[in-house]
Amino acid sequence: MNIPLLKTAILMVAMLSGPALAGTLDDIRALEAGKTGRTAPALNGLALPGSQTPAPAERAAQDTAPVWLPLSDGRQVNLQDWKVVLFMQSTCQYCRQFAPVLKSLSQQTGLSVFPVSLDGKGDAEFPDVLPATPDVMVEYFQSGVPVATPTTFLTNVNTMETWPLLQGAAGAGEFRSRLDEVLRMALDRQAGKSLSPPSQGQH
Repeated sequence: MNIPLLKTAILMVAMLSGPALAGTLDDIRALEAGKTGRTAPALNGLALPGSQTPAPAERAAQDTAPVWLPLSDGRQVNLQDWKVVLFMQSTCQYCRQFAPVLKSLSQQTGLSVFPVSLDGKGDAEFPDVLPATPDVMVEYFQSGVPVATPTTFLTNVNTMETWPLLQGAAGAGEFRSRLDEVLRMALDRQAGKSLSPPSQGQH
């Protein structure tokens, strides 16, 4: 799977939830293997086998309904704009320790998780995974982050900007603290961009 397809997959999963997830991941795998002529954008809103697809108006309301997370500095972020990308593998004991923590936090907060597996296999908490291809590994770990599992990154589904979160079997408190820190940094960066002066030639 190349990077644009992974990013498309992240965007698609950000718009889908619940029982549709497994079918969506199966379709993405099929795309990767070249088993279907469908392009990735065609999967958006696809009625998946065995899933109940809401009516278009209902689906639009679900897709756009904000899920607010208060930060320690008083600001709030819409978790619909963010996704945790989890790098894991089925044989990793630390992944088995961390997966229930991350799954519980995901259920409590509404922050969704996009699992990517180094051995192509899931676990009890995240059975449906995407395999980690060399392109994906380079894209996420090129900044010098050591390749290890579990490793989590935070990706903005609108801009595809990615921030490293944690490596190893973190507890819920440590993960929440780091998530809060990274989200505050991301908001600060967005605010800085919006305050930057116009480029030459603009009035």
